[in-house]
Amino acid sequence: MAQEALTKFFSKEGFVNKRGLGIVIAVAILVVASFVPESADLSHQGIMAIASLLFAVSLWVCGSFSVGVTGILALVIAVVMGATDYKAVFSGFGVSVVFYVIAIFALPALLLKTQWGVRLVAKLFKLTGESSEKLILAFMIGTCLISTIMSDVPAAVLFMGISYVVLKAAGAEPGKSRLGKCMMIAIPIAAVIGGVVTPAGSSFNMVAMGVLTGATGQTISFLDWIIVGLPIAVLCIPLCWISIVKILKPEQLESSAYDSLRQAAADAGKPTGFEVRALVMILALPVLWIAGTWVPLLNVTTVAIIGLAIMMLPGLNLLTWDEFSKQVPWTIILMMGSVLSLGNIFSASGADKFVTNLFMGSGVADLNFTVFLLITVAFIYLLHTIAPVGAAIISLFLPILIGICTTLGVSPAIPTMLLAFIVAGNFLLPVNPTLIVTYGEGYYTFGDMFKAGVIPAVIFCVCMVLWVPFICGVLGL
Repeated sequence: MAQEALTKFFSKEGFVNKRGLGIVIAVAILVVASFVPESADLSHQGIMAIASLLFAVSLWVCGSFSVGVTGILALVIAVVMGATDYKAVFSGFGVSVVFYVIAIFALPALLLKTQWGVRLVAKLFKLTGESSEKLILAFMIGTCLISTIMSDVPAAVLFMGISYVVLKAAGAEPGKSRLGKCMMIAIPIAAVIGGVVTPAGSSFNMVAMGVLTGATGQTISFLDWIIVGLPIAVLCIPLCWISIVKILKPEQLESSAYDSLRQAAADAGKPTGFEVRALVMILALPVLWIAGTWVPLLNVTTVAIIGLAIMMLPGLNLLTWDEFSKQVPWTIILMMGSVLSLGNIFSASGADKFVTNLFMGSGVADLNFTVFLLITVAFIYLLHTIAPVGAAIISLFLPILIGICTTLGVSPAIPTMLLAFIVAGNFLLPVNPTLIVTYGEGYYTFGDMFKAGVIPAVIFCVCMVLWVPFICGVLGL
């Protein structure tokens, strides 16, 4: 009996596996951190904030627990280890973006009640033919285009809702289907790439522009931003598509799946009154989100929540609470709130300033300017991957980089756009809000996204460092 217990312990289902390794690493991080002495540069709270963040990352990467459980466990650990207190530890759950992400899941919930997704997919088949790879590319291009004029998260959620039509017809099961895995990774990656094309494509673009204007008085026009950002998207969409389909290898759809979808589109007939009202609602929200770029009252969270309430109005009855709540990935909402809370703890403890000063004081600023930019971009990209606090990273690094560029006689528009692109276009791990929304569907793991995204991420960073200074010089920015 003891031998059986020992065998089970060392089996794939036992403790000594990837999940168990994550727990060992997480505990080791806390043990080591407890012996690190505080200093004038980094307080005890800062040390424990870094340890709590790494604790969560190790458990997420190894899949030791459910992502939601890991998130809230890391917050409790942060309190136990002295990084913060219970009054502040759950601060990330109170920010508007959490409620914004919850509310926008009304879009796929409503879309699934209509035949609009079936009609659109049938149209896509005419362009892609019976090719899973081309269908994924079509979804990426569509998501990218929409994401240039609206926030990344709703763009990803909208196309995720449309993708359900394909995955349902294909019988794609979460955790088993390679097609589902590719689709759920490709859509958010396309959304974050689309976000770099225009100032309206990502809130981080506006944050970076605000820092630039506050520090120098300089602005970047909408057209100039597009001239810089569009070629990056044109390069990265096919690059990421090739990486995803070649590494993850989606299975081809059966002919019967195509036939059933075409027949479903034919059977859908003319749109019903309900479908017309639903389409008006589905289109109205993105229009209002875009208008919010110029009308502050149309805040994305405000629009999303009011839109959700309108869908449930008596008499209109587009959506019920049960239909909506079943569509929201609540475990991912827990993860998102936890990530934002850990980011707040990281910043409040001074750990972010310590990491920034440590990097900038390493002598990297004395290197050749292109090499300096490349190392800085890689460092910030990796930092944002494990600590997705984009606004804080921009606020910390951008003033320093603007100061260095001004001293060297280099345009401050260069680091402004680079940082905005890095923060908006991070797709190594599903820990930022855009990537999280599809991760909750269960089709892929942290390792799947890393494998599919690591090569494009490297090329993405190198191309930005070479392209942005060049084109900014040509435009005279």
